Amino acid sequence: MSDPRVGKPEEGTHLSSGSGSGENLPSRSKLLALTSFCHLVNDGTGFFVPVAAALLTTNRGFSPFEIIVIFVIYYISTTLLGPFVGRFSDRTGKPALLMALGMVLLGTGLVGLYLSLAVLLGVASMVSASVAAFILGFGASFYHPLGATLLQQNIPRENLGSALGINGAMGSLGRALYPFLYFAATLALLENYMVLVFAFLGILSGAIVIESLGNLSALSIRAAPGKAPEARKVLSRSMVLLTIISFLRFASTQGVIAWLPIYMVTTHFTTPAELGIVVTLLYVGGILGQPFFGRFFGQFDTRIVLGVTTAGSTLTALAFLWTGGVVALALLFLLGFFTFSAFPQLMTLTLEYSESGSTSLANSLVYGLGTGAGNAVGPLLVGVISGNHYGNLIYGFYVMITLGVFTAFAVGFMPKPRNTVKTSASVNRAA
Repeated sequence: MSDPRVGKPEEGTHLSSGSGSGENLPSRSKLLALTSFCHLVNDGTGFFVPVAAALLTTNRGFSPFEIIVIFVIYYISTTLLGPFVGRFSDRTGKPALLMALGMVLLGTGLVGLYLSLAVLLGVASMVSASVAAFILGFGASFYHPLGATLLQQNIPRENLGSALGINGAMGSLGRALYPFLYFAATLALLENYMVLVFAFLGILSGAIVIESLGNLSALSIRAAPGKAPEARKVLSRSMVLLTIISFLRFASTQGVIAWLPIYMVTTHFTTPAELGIVVTLLYVGGILGQPFFGRFFGQFDTRIVLGVTTAGSTLTALAFLWTGGVVALALLFLLGFFTFSAFPQLMTLTLEYSESGSTSLANSLVYGLGTGAGNAVGPLLVGVISGNHYGNLIYGFYVMITLGVFTAFAVGFMPKPRNTVKTSASVNRAA
């Protein structure tokens, strides 16, 4: 039997194609477009942080220790605040409104980052960067659990994997587009003003969500007061293991990705323009990877797909460190192809393992506590291993690659999803 929660909004939730009493409510296509645009802005902003760290290193002389502090503040704020955001969404039934708030916070944080890069010096620059990192981390804790909730509860099961893949691809587009636009702006000596453009896009996206969704409560996954499952009941064995896998995967991958721009600048003496091309090529892989792997939902066991992409990411990173030239550029594309495909896989597994009425909290545990902690611990470990010397970054990379190999094998020990895997044909016959 298919999960009755998927493709069937809960009581008080309505979706319309634009007719009848729901004429002011967005269709599923519009919902996908809105959440995808927010994903573009959210991930573009988040993955601009490592690039900004590299610029703070070269332009403001930040030490490895200071960069570690910024990374930790950013990722820890996302980790600790994400579950609270998810729980609050489940209790209030207003994921869309909260998602809009998160986008505004992202824009606000970028203003602080602009001050550090272009206006302030010395201690003041470090303080501004630290405050900006906290605001950006807090803002980043909103989108993934809440955007996924809106799609999980309003997209039919047979289309969910593809929808999450398309949505995730827009996040990868943001990761590719933001660094590229920034470094393109360096050619016109407008790079600092581009940060303000990104800030404006964050605030604008929040305003667009509020304006477009209209009656936000109609898209809420609202539980009756007091009826949402207690937080401790959400922590089933399956959810705990999935959160651990999410942590391990993102620690191993982000430990490499977060330091990669600095590694390229300090070890290979990459120029800002060249760095923009390198980072863009890395993230372009994710634009194709997410919809490619998302379409396998309902055709293969999602655990298998998650294990394959984790192994692919790890082995590609190792191959990149051992090669150079054109081959290394191709491997950067493959690294992004495998690494940034996790969103549709983790969110479909979260839906399979979670309790009804706790979707946002479950999403935030996996893509907040798990992913956020991994994003914080991975770069921290690499920074510690480097011993305050950028030339030692490669040793930290090797440790993260070893962790990734372990994670790929560990995926096989996760429980089988509650719902049996179905092909598209079987779904159609069941309908």
